[in-house]
Amino acid sequence: MSKEKKSKNNRKEKIEAATRKEEINNKIDSVLIEEKPKDVRSLIEIVEEKYEIPEEEIISVIREREINQKITLQEPIPLSTELPKKPKEYFIKNNYYTKEFWISIGVMALVLIFVLVNVESGFFFYVRYAVVSFFMLVLTGWSLTSTIFPEINDNFRFLERIATAIGLSLLVLILDGLFLNYTFHFTPLSIGLSLIIITLICMIITFVLRIKLARDGFIFQRKKKKSTTEIKDE
Repeated sequence: MSKEKKSKNNRKEKIEAATRKEEINNKIDSVLIEEKPKDVRSLIEIVEEKYEIPEEEIISVIREREINQKITLQEPIPLSTELPKKPKEYFIKNNYYTKEFWISIGVMALVLIFVLVNVESGFFFYVRYAVVSFFMLVLTGWSLTSTIFPEINDNFRFLERIATAIGLSLLVLILDGLFLNYTFHFTPLSIGLSLIIITLICMIITFVLRIKLARDGFIFQRKKKKSTTEIKDE
């Protein structure tokens, strides 16, 4: 086979592949508009069943669209993440922030109980270590992460938040341990109370920032300088 024939065949294959991708893209758009699937798995199943397209091709096109930022894939968020404008909505309304707040309060209450009551064996011994480990390795950093990034959106996903929270938890734990070692002494009670205080402070700051962000649309904004014009008499 000559080189010209090979190049023609290659061009033909590329054109066919591009046409095929365009067709799949159009069908995906059609399904997104008409069917409104809840997740990527549902989208793939509908396209595959409706148009008899292999799953591998659909996944390939979806991944390419995500890389080109034509579609955004994110973890499913079952609760509303719209920032509450009133304190009542933050503490009582059924949304992400209410769940986050009361879970944090509940975990801290359990940690305080387990620190004050010494459990050396039995079922509650393992519960104690599970709760305290979650608090020290995740929740402390999670509260600090929420203070730094109070808004929940696609720019900073939940998996990224968890990874950041674990890293910040370790940092806070090390710094807090060093501080206590040279001041109040490093004991289970001192480390537990100090981390609870740090977490509560972060939660209060996060609450204020989120309410301000919901009401004003910004947290910090520079004041615009008023433009002054001088009128000169000729």
